[in-house]
Amino acid sequence: MSDEAESVSMIEAPETAHKAHSHGTGHRWFDIVMAVAILLVSAGSLYVSLHTGHTMEALVKENERLVRAQSTPILQFNHGNVTDDGEKALEFGISNVGTGPARVMWTELHSEGKTYREMSDYVKASGSGQVTYITSQINQSVLSQGEERRILKWSYPKDPAAQKRWELINKTRFEATAKACYCSVFNECWTTNMAADLPQPVKSCDR
Repeated sequence: MSDEAESVSMIEAPETAHKAHSHGTGHRWFDIVMAVAILLVSAGSLYVSLHTGHTMEALVKENERLVRAQSTPILQFNHGNVTDDGEKALEFGISNVGTGPARVMWTELHSEGKTYREMSDYVKASGSGQVTYITSQINQSVLSQGEERRILKWSYPKDPAAQKRWELINKTRFEATAKACYCSVFNECWTTNMAADLPQPVKSCDR
């Protein structure tokens, strides 16, 4: 009896196709409404973020404005012929009545059509002869808030010729005007006549 090899055929079952499942609910209009709602929520979140950013930027600018407003010096020119102690003397001064320190770059005095950048020149223009007076430098210096700098003190002289010069300045000082250019600690600069007019902003105090 001969042995015959058995032949076994393996029949593989066909693969089952898998369908991709969508994440929808199966209700078309409901899915559309949900998608629109998600878009609206996203748009709202974006708007809130942008609005918050603009609000913060506005707050920063307002804070900077307040800080600058608290550091705005204002110069004032003053003069008199009697000191606080009752002494008869001509006194000219500049004070900082604003807020924050003032970096005084230059000052000048205008009297009878002439301009004086030094108080000594102003006194010398009153006549000839020897006189004694005191001046203080203010150009290229810092004037603190509330500080007053006396730029000229001329006590009433005993010499008759000097008295005439003293009286001349005492009479004409009311027509004299002063001008200055100064800057704040933020490098904001102004020119001023140191009277009732508001200081005028300028880019710099370069002459």
